[in-house]
Amino acid sequence: MWLIKLPFRILALPIMAIVAVLSIFYSLALNLSAMVAGLVYLVLGVCIVMLLFQHAWIYAALLFGFAVLVFLAIMFAEVVSLGLEALTGKLSKFIFS
Repeated sequence: MWLIKLPFRILALPIMAIVAVLSIFYSLALNLSAMVAGLVYLVLGVCIVMLLFQHAWIYAALLFGFAVLVFLAIMFAEVVSLGLEALTGKLSKFIFS
């Protein structure tokens, strides 16, 4: 059984290395984008409050919708990051089992 898995383990090594490097860089990019998104939330919050004081309800609702889209984009990026980390773990388990 060990000899049957050997070619697949050899093929899985470079794939695991590529996925691990992608996971590291993706995690760094995600952390940096979270800082930028925090500033975007701050600006959007101030703009929404200003629009609400001016009774521009439609524009405030549009900005709120944009803030929700930013939030969903960050959550989707986090799910992708967790998937990359899980894939790295599964490949590592397969190679070293």
